[in-house]
Amino acid sequence: MISCRERILSALEFRNPDKIPVIYHPSTAGLHVHGQKLFDLFNEFPPDNQINFDVIQKPAPGTIQTDGGYHELKTDTWGTEWEFRIFGIQGHPHRYPFENWGDAEKFEFPPFENTPEQKRIQLTTKKEYLTFGGGISIFEKLHALRPFEEVLMDVFTEDPALLRFIDRMVEYWEQVIAAWLDAGIDVICFGDDWGMQTAPLVSPELFRKIFKPRYERLMRPIRAAGAKIQFHSCGQVGDIGNDLLDMGIDIYWPQIKLYENNVDFVHRSRQEQVTLLIHPDRQHLIPEGTPAQIDAVIRKYADIYHELGGGGIFYIEIENDAPWENVKTLIEAVHWYR
Repeated sequence: MISCRERILSALEFRNPDKIPVIYHPSTAGLHVHGQKLFDLFNEFPPDNQINFDVIQKPAPGTIQTDGGYHELKTDTWGTEWEFRIFGIQGHPHRYPFENWGDAEKFEFPPFENTPEQKRIQLTTKKEYLTFGGGISIFEKLHALRPFEEVLMDVFTEDPALLRFIDRMVEYWEQVIAAWLDAGIDVICFGDDWGMQTAPLVSPELFRKIFKPRYERLMRPIRAAGAKIQFHSCGQVGDIGNDLLDMGIDIYWPQIKLYENNVDFVHRSRQEQVTLLIHPDRQHLIPEGTPAQIDAVIRKYADIYHELGGGGIFYIEIENDAPWENVKTLIEAVHWYR
């Protein structure tokens, strides 16, 4: 019987996997809303990534207000204090670790670990599963450390202090990547949302001048080690999508209406054998569509990737706004058509 690892590798290499792989994300919000029945559904239709569904997280004591609403402040390892208003959904920065990019020159990046035990676990896991690591971000990390509008303006004006900080961040990520590669990770994951609803957040020219060379610097040792590269970016990225392909990524994870909005990009990804994480429209289809519409979309995607002989991996993430019938239809349809 084919292993989950071999199934995903077959999809990445367009070698006609026995079925389209599927990856689950353990969304805290979805599990909190749907509870044990979502656990049971996940376990009935297991994915191809290593994940255990056995704990449903609950809001911490004191975070539920008198009106029933949820509110929590938490500080991450980078020193940003986040405000959360929906349990399990990412919050917004509430307080930043420094006041300006000049002060950022004294900023100490958080520690990271790569112990022999972690390496042993990764090597053991690789017998059955493809291993993923990273969480490498430049743009999103910038606007987690300073206000979003400030970051956009300073990128546009190419503020020297900002550029120096970005280069320090790249040096930090190089160390993290080296640790992941030493642990034997198969896929290093990058994530920066470059798209709005209808256009990218910065011009392609600015992206190519400031960010693309730095991504390429980070990706070179990954390719040299024979590992694969995944890049996540939500929204309509426009021509930036072509730059992502130019950088030699292996997996692209968007959150868009794939075939309706980015047809040219999808065709090019096929030509260059870049695998797409098939993440069904979570903005409208999954929370607002009918079960019949969801079933039809999943069948359409499955037909495309069966015909291609690879290049697609279903990605399932259940949030707090999806009706149960839609959740059930989504998971069952993926496993019926895959």
